[in-house]
Amino acid sequence: MAEVRIVLVEPQEPMNLGAVARAMRNFGLKELYVVNPGPRVGPPWAKEAYWLAVHAKEVLEGAKAVGSLEEALEGVHLVVATTGRPRELYPAPVRTPKEVAQILRRTRGKAALVFGRETFGLTNEELDLAHLIGSIPTAPEQPSLNLAQAVVVFAYELFVAQGSESEEEEVAELRALEALFEDLGRYLLEIGFTDQNRFPYAMRRLRRIFHKALLTPGEVQMLRGLLHQSRYAMGRKDAGD
Repeated sequence: MAEVRIVLVEPQEPMNLGAVARAMRNFGLKELYVVNPGPRVGPPWAKEAYWLAVHAKEVLEGAKAVGSLEEALEGVHLVVATTGRPRELYPAPVRTPKEVAQILRRTRGKAALVFGRETFGLTNEELDLAHLIGSIPTAPEQPSLNLAQAVVVFAYELFVAQGSESEEEEVAELRALEALFEDLGRYLLEIGFTDQNRFPYAMRRLRRIFHKALLTPGEVQMLRGLLHQSRYAMGRKDAGD
């Protein structure tokens, strides 16, 4: 099963950080990254965080504070961004915690579960970095969960899924995928498939299509090669060759 990193983006409440550390300890998760923690949170981590990190002090003390989500995802092969609010268009397939756990069970390498701010979650730009969107089904009368509660649900499903056997598949690293999307975006504009105004929407739809495939490193390399060769062939045709 993939090694799972928990990433919290700009948490504002120190007690939420402590409760997340405890939930991670409950279900065997150890690696915690915190992106731009609020001034009340730390580092050094606030005493209120330690109050709720019962028997999970080592998880909290090992947590790494970083300046950007991209930095927190360094070296990650599969990114799962969580959200509790509807969007017009998700850039990746939406899956329940159980479905996410089953996919990670078949994935080799490092995975990251990304949780957003207590107030408004993750931005669309942050969701764009995800291969999967994790969403917890809830009653419509009260759809949002506390940050630590959301971590508990996903961590539990991951823990349960560890007991089943499956064939592992290697997934391309985030950096390689972003290089592919950069090539693809430039190509779409060159061939007139879209324009600057519609470009973000077109790319979000295409990201969703490619993320459904959970591309391997070799597949990403082949697709980039296809784009480069197509661009080269168009250049020869324009030159009359």
